[in-house]
Amino acid sequence: MRLNLHLLFALLVLLSSSCRKMEYSPNQKFDKYSPSNINAVNLKRIAENTGDDTIRFVLSGDSQRAYDDLGTFIDKVNATPGIDFVILNGDISDFGLLQEFKWIESYYAKLKVPYLAVIGNHDHSANGVYVYQRMYSEKLDFSFIYKGVKFVCHNTNSREYNFNGTVPDLNFLKKEFQPEAGVTGYFAIAHVPPTSGDFDSNLFADYGKILTDNGKVYAVLNAHVDKESIKYPYTPNLPVITTNSIYNRHFLVVEVVNNNFKFYDVEF
Repeated sequence: MRLNLHLLFALLVLLSSSCRKMEYSPNQKFDKYSPSNINAVNLKRIAENTGDDTIRFVLSGDSQRAYDDLGTFIDKVNATPGIDFVILNGDISDFGLLQEFKWIESYYAKLKVPYLAVIGNHDHSANGVYVYQRMYSEKLDFSFIYKGVKFVCHNTNSREYNFNGTVPDLNFLKKEFQPEAGVTGYFAIAHVPPTSGDFDSNLFADYGKILTDNGKVYAVLNAHVDKESIKYPYTPNLPVITTNSIYNRHFLVVEVVNNNFKFYDVEF
């Protein structure tokens, strides 16, 4: 039976009120057991990987409510050969609560390879942004280069900002997708795809222009829609790819070999 979060939190409140052994507030942003700066720590681990030129990473998304499936997911990834790192592409939590983040992190921490987390729309609920910033990354938009490929991770949760024209941050993206010496290709990585109604439609065209003008973007990698899909809303050379959710027991493996990009779905 899948875990019912509403019942679970009701139980937590009941236990907290009936005895002094457990105390929990849904407004907590951190506690003495919550980790911090996970992305920074794991980026250092990623940079230390000096293996072959092949890049192979896992794109996972929407881990919220998937507590019954995460153990199997972790085992499957750990048994998949040649994985360099894992990306948790948003909706870490359902209600933006610290305890949810901690539960998910307790599973992802069992990966044999480093993992990075991108913020999702559900992570903006309650104090979720603050929890994410302390636990994973102070900056909601960040990038890194690995084996000559640049990964531009950014916030596309436009609806949570009332479509005010600031998300995604086009100025950040213009800078990050400028041609760069030593970079042979790029990935745009964000939770909400530009084809979603939760993406600011007023920014759709400019967003696509930044990516297509670059000319070396392999793909836009998203989650959010709870199914695997591939669309070409801008040009036939720029796929917008979404991964299915952990809840539905799927993830993507993405590979770059000799500047050739491919991906495939894995069911577990």
